[in-house]
Amino acid sequence: MRITLLGVYGPYPKAGGGCSSYLVEDGDTRVLLDCGSGAMSRMLAHVPLRALDAIVLSHWHADHAGEIELVRYALEQGQGRTPLRVFAPETERLNAPVFDPVLTADGTEARIGSLHLAFTAVRHAVKTLGVRVTDANGRALFYTGDSGWFDGLCDAAKDADLLLADACLLDESNPKALQNHMTVEQVIRLKAAANCRRAVLTHLWGGVSAYPDPSGECELAREGAVYDL
Repeated sequence: MRITLLGVYGPYPKAGGGCSSYLVEDGDTRVLLDCGSGAMSRMLAHVPLRALDAIVLSHWHADHAGEIELVRYALEQGQGRTPLRVFAPETERLNAPVFDPVLTADGTEARIGSLHLAFTAVRHAVKTLGVRVTDANGRALFYTGDSGWFDGLCDAAKDADLLLADACLLDESNPKALQNHMTVEQVIRLKAAANCRRAVLTHLWGGVSAYPDPSGECELAREGAVYDL
């Protein structure tokens, strides 16, 4: 399984950056995980829209789903296979004929080509689902989506080969923000508690010029980075 980081910022990008979007590939299976700003043009640098098997939206905040309408426009112009499956915790906004909406909830499981998906409800201001993606060889990615810390994350991420985790906050100084996002230190703790082989800090706050060094425990997401599991 290959994961390409297309956009890594939130709730808005820094200059020249993009918001949450990740391309997951395994053999001939290709899935776009979240669809924030810049997702479509960056994805098209790797694969054409017609090669995409599905889109998975963790939630409907604009920095994670803001370009789904651009996908709709392109599909309506014949640029991809239709109807395209879109997995989301709410599907009312997917009522176009070019989409095949699939409602997700805590405990939902699905198969997309060679990939198995298992969804977990996480702690955020709106309905949000983290997702564990496992390939045919048993290699696993766990993507938190946007989430504050809660103990259930450890079970959902257990033994993942790659943890892709929301690390929007620099410290714990804002209790309200902590209900919806994690700090760098919390992601480091999650990696250890869940026994993840590797962890990447993503959903980086676009308003911050530099993040603290995660001291080798994790690594900062970098747009264009590729991870082969």
